[in-house]
Amino acid sequence: MKPIVSLLLGSGFSIPEELPGVRALNMRLSKIHESEILIHTDQRAMFLNGQDDQNRWSRWDERIFLQEFLEFYNAEILQPNEQFNYETFYDFYSGYIYNKQNNTVIENFYKRFNEKHFKGSNDHRDCYNRITDFNRSFNQLLASQLHKAKYMEDITYAAYPPYEHFVEFLKELLKTSNIKVHTLNHDLFFDFLGHSHKDLWQHFSDGYKLEGSPFYGMVSYRFNQDNNLPTVSKSYYVKLEHFIDKFDKPLSLFKLHGSVFNTIVFTPQPEQKRIRLKDNYGISQFYMEVGDEKTGESRFEHLWDEAAPDFLSGTTNKTRHYTGDPYYANLFKHFEKNLIDSELLVVIGYGFQDSGINEYLEKYFLMKGKPMIVIDPSKPSTQLIDKYNAKHILKGVTEVTFDEYLNIISSILKGN
Repeated sequence: MKPIVSLLLGSGFSIPEELPGVRALNMRLSKIHESEILIHTDQRAMFLNGQDDQNRWSRWDERIFLQEFLEFYNAEILQPNEQFNYETFYDFYSGYIYNKQNNTVIENFYKRFNEKHFKGSNDHRDCYNRITDFNRSFNQLLASQLHKAKYMEDITYAAYPPYEHFVEFLKELLKTSNIKVHTLNHDLFFDFLGHSHKDLWQHFSDGYKLEGSPFYGMVSYRFNQDNNLPTVSKSYYVKLEHFIDKFDKPLSLFKLHGSVFNTIVFTPQPEQKRIRLKDNYGISQFYMEVGDEKTGESRFEHLWDEAAPDFLSGTTNKTRHYTGDPYYANLFKHFEKNLIDSELLVVIGYGFQDSGINEYLEKYFLMKGKPMIVIDPSKPSTQLIDKYNAKHILKGVTEVTFDEYLNIISSILKGN
């Protein structure tokens, strides 16, 4: 059996790809004016980025609430010298949703909002529903910052600078080892590399499967290839990958905090099972192909979906999901087993700020005397590096040369 090497990726891994890190996300999300966003009738929120919104009257109250709730938090909750942090902010308002925390301050703001915009009436949406609406839209706006259109294209890349040295390292490692990649990132970058690079796709698995999936999405678009022809509106079904918990390739990806393109749907009654799908470009509605008991023929049945993408946020809230939510608890069981079975752990772009993740690293890997290498241009604020004599490379993932990757990994695996 091939030895196992584990990787743990944090937000620093995706920064050379020009995806925003935590600081950039905090700046973008700390202040959102209602005029720069759209909340569609299907409950999907987006930044306009120059597009026209022909239905500004639709869900105007949700846009105003989103703007003013952020303003309230910055002005009245943050301390004078405290900077906005979207995960700490998430803990603040999600505590109200799930545990009825911060009731007084949030409900007082809600009353002021209603007095200002609805003359004190709360017939439209009560406080709880206002905050859950906000949560849905805020997470969608966050997700939009961690995604690029090219990640949806069906293109195979022969090379992908500036990550080619890292890809070459994976290719070389696959000759002798199985690789378990664990990422804390919600973005789609490593998914994109695994699916689209010509030397990686055949080795790649992420727990989802397309073949045999009974789940579909409806895509609608308007098409005009020739100005001499009329514009044609088309709608069609696209088969979607569903999670089957099968990581059966040498390069396996485990997204421990979920993904901006994970979508939860509910199968028809009476089962009403929660199913995780991979969303796709232009999907507006979800369907399941089911057999008709009377006719024996198949039909499409519309599925209810959770409009917000399925990923974890918050400094304390996400830790509760590590063992409380069956889906994430299962991913962390994989994480635990992979760490126990691994001979080497390579950490890239992770600042060691998640106490739950650090506990797993220490308990299931470091305390067993196994080697860890940390690739980061600055030293993370953690005792784990010095305590366990981990090797630290003061470079970013794209700055490490192929020879450096090979020399360092080789020397560690040999115990030198």
